[in-house]
Amino acid sequence: MSRHLMIAGYGRAGTTLFYNMLRETLKGFEIPPRETSALATIARPGNWVSKRPLDIFQVPNVARANRREKRLDLIVPLRDPRDILVSRHSAVPDDYFISADRMYFIDGDDAPAPIMPGLLQIHEAIGTVLNSGIFPQGVFLLKYEDLVNDPDRIQTKLGDAFDLQFEGSFSDYGSTKVPSALQGPLNGVRPVEKARAKWRGEEHRARIFDQFSRFPVLFDLLVQLGYEKDREWYAPFMEWQAAFSDRRGVRVRFG
Repeated sequence: MSRHLMIAGYGRAGTTLFYNMLRETLKGFEIPPRETSALATIARPGNWVSKRPLDIFQVPNVARANRREKRLDLIVPLRDPRDILVSRHSAVPDDYFISADRMYFIDGDDAPAPIMPGLLQIHEAIGTVLNSGIFPQGVFLLKYEDLVNDPDRIQTKLGDAFDLQFEGSFSDYGSTKVPSALQGPLNGVRPVEKARAKWRGEEHRARIFDQFSRFPVLFDLLVQLGYEKDREWYAPFMEWQAAFSDRRGVRVRFG
């Protein structure tokens, strides 16, 4: 039976890094040198890997288009939502790339525009897919933090879960040239870095306060994904906002 390995879920969650790791190590699959939708490749003969985060909205359509009756497996990249909310993309250097309610769309020569679904819509789509019954064999939930902190362990777990064969190790990522079409989302090709909470940076205080004050459902999202147990982490941001307001003599509003 032919196979299709589909990567879809959060953007700015290491999808391009992971995809390049697969390109360097996974055996027996066609892996294009650019981001490719599952709908564009599911009907092609042979084994394929596709990577497009917003394909999470297309899963039912991909399943219906699977006329070759390939084994279809899904890997859903996840990441601390706070780090996603402060993430940048080289194509949009002057703004955060993903917000709770929208994300930038990048298409050729047109200027990037924040018209795509945001973090909350993507999370809802992931939940819908997980409960759809389309993947009775299970879905592989890939946390960015686990991938960069222990890539070889994730490689072993992925191989066991989906019966995949590799040549080489995820931890050796970067040993071959990354295709130019896949370099932009990486913000530069560099060795794998251990996960760190970028959202804690002072330069991101206003961003975090803005997003969580306007979209309090994000607090629940952190708990659901296992990144926090409560809202105690947010207390310093409330204190910062109060102090900032006192200095200005006004109530600060963002967004």
